[in-house]
Amino acid sequence: MTRNFFLLVGGLVVVLFAGTWNWGEASEPASTDDRGWTSGEGVARAAGFGALLQGSGPYEVPDLRAPLLGMDSSAVDLEEVITRRTLLFYFSPGCPHCRAVGPDLRELHRKLGAEMDFLAIASGGSNTTEIKSFMKDFGLPFAAYKDFARKVGRGIKATSTPTVLIVEPAEAGTFRSVSEFRPFVPGAGVLYEMQRAAQSGKAPFSVLEADRYYGPRVCGACHVQELASWALTHHSVAYWTLYEREKAEDTACVGCHVTGLNRPSGFQLSDHESPLTDVTCEACHSPGGPHAGAQVSPRELKESCVRCHDADHSVQFKYEKGLPHIDHFRAAGLSPEDFRAAREAVLDGTAPRPLLAFPEGANVGSDACLSCHKEAGRHWKKSAHGKARASLRKKGSERDVACLSCHAVEKVAAPAEPTDFHAGGVGCESCHGPGEKHVAAGGGRENIVGLGESCPECVIEAICTRCHTKEQDPDWNLETDLPRGGHATPRGTSAP
Repeated sequence: MTRNFFLLVGGLVVVLFAGTWNWGEASEPASTDDRGWTSGEGVARAAGFGALLQGSGPYEVPDLRAPLLGMDSSAVDLEEVITRRTLLFYFSPGCPHCRAVGPDLRELHRKLGAEMDFLAIASGGSNTTEIKSFMKDFGLPFAAYKDFARKVGRGIKATSTPTVLIVEPAEAGTFRSVSEFRPFVPGAGVLYEMQRAAQSGKAPFSVLEADRYYGPRVCGACHVQELASWALTHHSVAYWTLYEREKAEDTACVGCHVTGLNRPSGFQLSDHESPLTDVTCEACHSPGGPHAGAQVSPRELKESCVRCHDADHSVQFKYEKGLPHIDHFRAAGLSPEDFRAAREAVLDGTAPRPLLAFPEGANVGSDACLSCHKEAGRHWKKSAHGKARASLRKKGSERDVACLSCHAVEKVAAPAEPTDFHAGGVGCESCHGPGEKHVAAGGGRENIVGLGESCPECVIEAICTRCHTKEQDPDWNLETDLPRGGHATPRGTSAP
């Protein structure tokens, strides 16, 4: 099934410009390969490449018989202005999506301005001051007009802004459209360059510059399933998790939540509208990927993971543990309903966070821990965590398994009875993970989650908010509540 697919990514509508998209039509269930990635029927790599080069034409003949108002209040007829191939940029000056593509238009004009004309046409509701300001803000060095009679919008059947048509004169005073972008999004300028190169008999990827970042919309024009699958990962909201915690300016955090921080064409601090927010394709596959540089080796891919998923930022991370969770083809075969549900779970924070899951092993109960950690144990028993299970008695919920899951430590993986929980309250293993291997080895930092002084608050918060949710504990605050966790000394000075 070929279609234009609109994908909500980070609050922005992104167009996957046409490709082969399989909505749950595979007759056999998808299998997985040795990486844990979806494979088999329904998986199509670079499915949109042919469609990208061809465009989605042939297009309807645009009606360009329309009067325009210039910035000097002069009137012109659009059909008389177009004398050769021309890029028509139909926009609204206050539209945030139009402002987002200003840099793309400036760059496209720099590269192709000698070969074709550029024309900006503002929607009829715009005023001259707004139009002039828009052109100045983005340094767009071409003429701008106002569609004061609102005939251009109707003539090109624009349903939203920004819309871009590449048009040229045809026979008998008519025009033809050779390429269209509805809407025109960040990265679309590069896609048109590829189309133009292919139509001229050149290699389409020859337009890509070495060591330059382009963003996921450019990659996703061909890699349709990969981009959709990326939207189902926590990588796709990595920057937002900083933004909502007011950490988007924290240089200690930002580098692992964006792509190419401080590189010449990479993410720049405070550029919240950059297409390089989040951990995108090029964070792992290098600027431009193999199309603009060398193929990244498996060793280099692994190194790119552990630079951020180190011992401090992931719970005992291993490359093999993380690899299945960036399945590039997970979206293949999903129904629209299943895809939307999975995407919304990522956006609202309810999707599983497997890299923050504790290592395997059995919970042995706090008594086994306290035989060594006596001072911490004395303080824990007096804390709210130590009394958490007892607090359920006052509410008559001491036998409620759903309540016990956050007020006690599980003995088994899927507790069904009150006896499936250890005595005591929110014990050591609720925060530090299963103690079976730690106790058997007589201690050791490598077999327990330390949560020491180098552990960033994002990891600790993720552990705490498994139970301290907005619904169950709306007033919970990491900064003020963490010191009440029951340890004898400040976090990090008494490691397990």
